[in-house]
Amino acid sequence: MFVLRGSEEVMSRVSISLVGALGVALMLGGCAARKESAATAPRATPEAPEAVACTPAQAGDPMVGTWYSVSRQRGFAGDFQALTVLSADGTMRYETQLKVGRKTRPALRETGCWHVADGIYTMQTMQSNGEPVDASDPIYQNRYRVEKVDSGKLTLRELKRNGQAVTARRMQPGYRLPY
Repeated sequence: MFVLRGSEEVMSRVSISLVGALGVALMLGGCAARKESAATAPRATPEAPEAVACTPAQAGDPMVGTWYSVSRQRGFAGDFQALTVLSADGTMRYETQLKVGRKTRPALRETGCWHVADGIYTMQTMQSNGEPVDASDPIYQNRYRVEKVDSGKLTLRELKRNGQAVTARRMQPGYRLPY
């Protein structure tokens, strides 16, 4: 409840209220002006990601095919399932999911290029979950030493100290991860 105590107090409160209202109006006006200028300012067009051309695999390369692996990754509670499709034209498709108990959680769906040079298998992701990626970002390049590859089994080892081994088995073309 507002009680009048004298004209000075009323004038003082009115002055403070007016100054406060004026300050709020100026701040809001400044925000509106900034938003308007940002909306009308020309926007810089983001540069398109640099295109990476896939190199076809050598004829008869045993790596070409559909590979399925189940592993227990360090730091994950559950089975890490991966399906990698390596095509003869040098393109790849990589899909993962994490299975914890009875729950399966899809993780990644990536596409890009692959190649093997001097026993090192490299996957270069170009799209992750349907979105283009920055190919120069090292997170989108995975490298493994090829320890063994034959008609039914592929064994790779991460290229880092104490790198984990991953063993995959060859699947029929068109095989999909079990959901």
